[in-house]
Amino acid sequence: MRCIKWVVSEDGIEAASLSSEHINNFLDTVSFCGLQQFNLIVNKFDQILDLVLSNDDVSVTLCTDPLVPEDPYHPALYINVSFVELEPLVPCKRTIYCYNRADFTKINNEINSIDWQNTLGVGSVDDAVGKFYDIVYELQNKHIPQRVSKVNKYPPWYNQAIIKVLNEKMKFHRKFKKYGNVSDKQTFELLRERVKRLERVSFNDYIAHIESSLPANPRVFWSFIKSKRKGFSFPSCMKHLNYSSSSGPEISNLFSEYFHSTFLRSDFGPVQEVENTNDSIPTPLADIASIEISVDNICKLLGTLDLKKSAGPDKLPAVFLFSCSKALAVPLAILFQRSLCEGVMPLLWKSAFISPIHKKGPKDIVSNYRPISKLCLIAKIFERIVYDQIYSSLKLTFNPKQHGFLKKKSTVSNLLVFNEFISEQMDNNNQVDAVYTDYSKAFDRIDHVMLLKKLLSVGIRGDLFRWLKSYISNRTQSVVLNGYMSAWKNIPSGVPQGSLLGPLLFIIFTNDIDICFNHSEFLLFADDMKVFRVVNSPKDSDLLQDDLNRLATYCRLNSLDINVSKCFSISFGRKRNMYQSTYSLSDQSISICNEIKDLGVIMDSKLLFDKHVDAIVKKAYKLLGFLKRSCKNFKLMKSIKIIYCTLVRSNLEYASQVWNSRYGVYISKIESIQKKFIRFLCYKFKIPRRSYEFHCNQFHLLPLQIRREAADLIFLTRLAQNSIDCPDLLNKINLLVPSRLLRLKSLVHVPLVHTNYRQNSFLLRASRSFNTLSNDCMDIDMFCSSARSITYNLTNKFSSTIYD
Repeated sequence: MRCIKWVVSEDGIEAASLSSEHINNFLDTVSFCGLQQFNLIVNKFDQILDLVLSNDDVSVTLCTDPLVPEDPYHPALYINVSFVELEPLVPCKRTIYCYNRADFTKINNEINSIDWQNTLGVGSVDDAVGKFYDIVYELQNKHIPQRVSKVNKYPPWYNQAIIKVLNEKMKFHRKFKKYGNVSDKQTFELLRERVKRLERVSFNDYIAHIESSLPANPRVFWSFIKSKRKGFSFPSCMKHLNYSSSSGPEISNLFSEYFHSTFLRSDFGPVQEVENTNDSIPTPLADIASIEISVDNICKLLGTLDLKKSAGPDKLPAVFLFSCSKALAVPLAILFQRSLCEGVMPLLWKSAFISPIHKKGPKDIVSNYRPISKLCLIAKIFERIVYDQIYSSLKLTFNPKQHGFLKKKSTVSNLLVFNEFISEQMDNNNQVDAVYTDYSKAFDRIDHVMLLKKLLSVGIRGDLFRWLKSYISNRTQSVVLNGYMSAWKNIPSGVPQGSLLGPLLFIIFTNDIDICFNHSEFLLFADDMKVFRVVNSPKDSDLLQDDLNRLATYCRLNSLDINVSKCFSISFGRKRNMYQSTYSLSDQSISICNEIKDLGVIMDSKLLFDKHVDAIVKKAYKLLGFLKRSCKNFKLMKSIKIIYCTLVRSNLEYASQVWNSRYGVYISKIESIQKKFIRFLCYKFKIPRRSYEFHCNQFHLLPLQIRREAADLIFLTRLAQNSIDCPDLLNKINLLVPSRLLRLKSLVHVPLVHTNYRQNSFLLRASRSFNTLSNDCMDIDMFCSSARSITYNLTNKFSSTIYD
């Protein structure tokens, strides 16, 4: 193992500079077993020969006082393994409604019998909302049974018979330990065997049940799979800075203080004064002042709610709103209309519950968590109505370089535009320099006054402007964990997390960022931005630096904080002598790297994507090992295939249009994952082994190479059919119009290029594949064919090769 170089990355200690197939196979086995290497201590020859592998965090330090004389090749190590688990925080008992026993017929009848126009037509909007909830809560208490939640300390497959025998076993165990009676020991051993037998039978029945109910109730199935992975619960004692808390309310308040510290105080004056600044607002490109509310639309949106969605601060879950959708649509339409006409968003609908989600690092450190927001479902229905009409009015004004949170755009479209630009320039022997920027808490630090000014500039005015001003101001949040609530905190800045309008408002806020770039190209996915241009001389790099200086000024004027320590620059090219440039932002130098993860894809300076393939294969082996360990009790092949396709295969296929390789070594490495899975299926279900292609057809699993080809073709046809909105790519598709009728016709023109990597770029690769498929299958049409028809034809083509 001395030829393996171990380096520190974001994911821990990883291997680099792999030199042989044997080492690759070893590392794949390590990943398959769910292990990680923790030793970075070198010997006297500057090599690491001793590997410390573990599936949990381990600290390795050099032993300064070894017990025996030290081998120069193997230094003495201290390996610190923690076997003490953090004591979990006990959940708070809560009173919950039994909606499966609710009498929704009576609830709907009583709601329909109320004169909502008179009931909700007086007082302020907040008063009307309060009356509405008072009536609904009264109906809930009247027609829905309640119970007190309790923590179940037994697995979900335990039944009352097992619990009864288990308690008897523990009783006789205690008696034997106390009195030493042999008969008590024999009874204990008999009961222990009975418990094991009942557990085995009950567990097998439970597995059979969740497998058979997978189509109707997938949530139970995936809950079981999730439980097999590393579980999570909040520790009973948590720390932040110099403070520590050991009770539920104190811990929730500690989280609340930490999450609240990320917000920004406005330096531009009070929000209420923004309307007086209309004189300085340029003529907008759009004009939208009101929102149309209809009972039918509200009823339709309530009927599409996911029944598993829990309640927000208003305590009304999706199952209640769905079951009463027709009856509730009328009062909600009245409240929505009043709210918009009066320009006031009710305070209850501006509140949010925050759930801390662990990122990485020790679980008892508050700063190792990120917030997830939970809003009132009624408020999200309201937002959906407003969002749809604002989006349709402003969609033509959005910056085409923005690919985040916009319809018909995605991370893949963003990456493909970038990849096509680089490969085209590299084919012309040019170098491309790119700078990746990072904002600090961008969504949380949007200044409300600046946002309102930009809303006026895009044409939002009147009642809608006043409503949006009320929507973003005076919002509150409370951290909820294990049933414990923190004190409510005011949100002074940012756009609401977990909302529909929040991302849209952020896009409007940053829509004018293109004024910074006079000489360079740029691409955005929400707050992730990359700035790039061709750099072949000092003048080119100076032009890129000028744009970066304008970006720094723009961020300062708009109160956006760039975290320069997390910004990176990278030079793409395959020239022998690359031009070296150093860039800066806000007078701070930007770090230079040779590879960077861009929206989930590891981009290297030569566009080989070898590091990305190694990373996804490593992760796939880890997930495949988890699959084999967790599915040993499953009896249905369908269940195991669903887990494989969801967890393993999806990891291997994300953004494959960007990195799909033409080199056989990478194709084989990726395909080896599915080959290993098929061998597992054959072994588990006692199926005689035949060729890989035969089993792919037998198990209805296309080879991964063909699936990547299908993904290319589907993206290309969706681009041509305007299902994907990406003019930068669409403009590069050239249709071929032959001068005379030919037997074999190619619809898409594939230009001649100088290099293999340009030839393997997405548009050229997909165009060649489409021309080949359209000649083989006459029913394929770029402007009409669906994704299903493309996959169907590729499957038939593959199946025919097996039996030829």
